[in-house]
Amino acid sequence: MYLPTELVDPVTGERIVFDEDASGDQRLVWDERRPANSEPLPEHSHPDTEERFVVREGLLVVRIDGIDHRVEAGEEFVVPPGTPHCSYTEAAPVDLRRTVTPPGRWREFLTELCACSHAVGERSGVDGLLRTVRLLRAYPDVVVPERPPRAVQRILVPVLAAIARATGRRARYPYPSDDADARGGPHADRKS
Repeated sequence: MYLPTELVDPVTGERIVFDEDASGDQRLVWDERRPANSEPLPEHSHPDTEERFVVREGLLVVRIDGIDHRVEAGEEFVVPPGTPHCSYTEAAPVDLRRTVTPPGRWREFLTELCACSHAVGERSGVDGLLRTVRLLRAYPDVVVPERPPRAVQRILVPVLAAIARATGRRARYPYPSDDADARGGPHADRKS
C-alpha cells in the first residue's frame, strides 16, 4: 500500500502531514489542519490507542461524555484508549499536532479514509453507510463507533458488510499519487 507523507481529504478539507522523524514503532505523529466549522464525526473510540491533541493555532473542541473541552493554542488534550469521544472546530480553522500511541494501523486507516473521499466523494446516504461499514470492518482495531450499541453492531455490521461487498463497495482505494508514482515509480500503489 502506498503511504504518502501528506494526505488531503477533498470532502472535509483536512490536511495531514506525517512527521516521519517523530514517528516510529511506539507512536505515530502528524500535523493536521482542519477548516473552520468542521462537523464532528459520530462519537467513537480507539480500543488500544491513546490520542493526544496539541493545538498550535485556533481552537479544537473535544467532546467526552457530553462535555465539550475547548482546547486552545498552546494547550494539549489526551483521550485515553477506549474513551468515547469526537472532535470538531468552530468559527476558525485549527492547526494541531496529533500523536497516537501505539501507532497500530492508523496511518493505513487515514490513508484509505482520504483515498475513499478522493475516489467517491462525500460518504452519505445508503452508499456512504455501506462504504463506511466496509472501512470499519477493515480497521476494527483503529476505530469503533459508539452507536448503535455494540451488541447491535455485532449483528448488523456483518450483514451490511456483506451487502456492501455484493454491491461492489470497496474498503480499499489507492490514494492518488504523483506522476512518478503513477508511472510505477518506487512509491507506486500496490493493491492489497
